Amino acid sequence: MALMITDECINCDVCEPECPNDAISMGEAIYE
Repeated sequence: MALMITDECINCDVCEPECPNDAISMGEAIYE
């Protein structure tokens, strides 16, 4: 589990289900 999002993050979403506080979620779409 990632403890801090860094510039090395590739947005693979692997850390989302591991987050104990549900603090990671999908934001709004960038492209419309």
